[in-house]
Parts: sequence; structure tokens; C-alpha cells
Amino acid sequence: MGRYVIIFLVAILITIVLGFVMPELTIFIFGPGEYLIPILLSLFACFIITQLFYIIGLLKKMN
Repeated sequence: MGRYVIIFLVAILITIVLGFVMPELTIFIFGPGEYLIPILLSLFACFIITQLFYIIGLLKKMN
């Protein structure tokens, strides 16, 4: 289970790093203050990616 926590935390870390870089590039397109939805979507994507790794691990264990 610790492996999946690490995968989730690494994905969150990447999201945070991109969260600092991407607003600088997209501030002219979206305007300031419209970052809540992308942050929530990226957290949801991190959760889904972690769950996929867990399911793949379960399928490997079954075979």
C-alpha cells in the first residue's frame, strides 16, 4: 500500500510544480484567479492514476 501512496504523492508534487509554472504561461489567456478548477481536476487525475496502478497490481497478483 505504501507504493501507491508514494505514486500519489509524486503525482501531487508534479501538480504543485506545474501549478507554479503554468500560471505564468497562461495568465494572459485565462486571467488571474481561475485556477481552482484545474487544481481540482489535477487532484482527481492523480487519484485516478493511483487507482489504475493499484488495479494493475491486483491483476498481476491474480495471474
